[in-house]
Amino acid sequence: MLADVAELVPAHTTGEALKILERLRIDLIVSTIAFDESRMLEFLQAVKQGKSTAGIPFLCSRIFASVIGDSLVSSMRDACKQCGAAELVDVARLPPDAARAAMRNAVEACLKPPLGAPQLP
Repeated sequence: MLADVAELVPAHTTGEALKILERLRIDLIVSTIAFDESRMLEFLQAVKQGKSTAGIPFLCSRIFASVIGDSLVSSMRDACKQCGAAELVDVARLPPDAARAAMRNAVEACLKPPLGAPQLP
């Protein structure tokens, strides 16, 4: 879905992801609510508390409606933002093309340099 926008480095557990963050320069973290047995918020907190990882943009997502119900999405979005995430992108009920577009737009927004930031050649 995003391979043409960025190089993807998959991880299946929080421990594996944290080891990757120690070894590689990562520009953006995208995690689903269901990551590592629904430990996404724990992973987000670990990233934002890390000295070398706190500045990495973190994008949360819900891709399966069964993980948390629709009525909890707003609360989960607030929790993600309070923990330092850029956004919670909810694509669980979108048609495939709309879901791809929503994720692409969110990723591109996170990777875009802030206004006034110096541009690299």
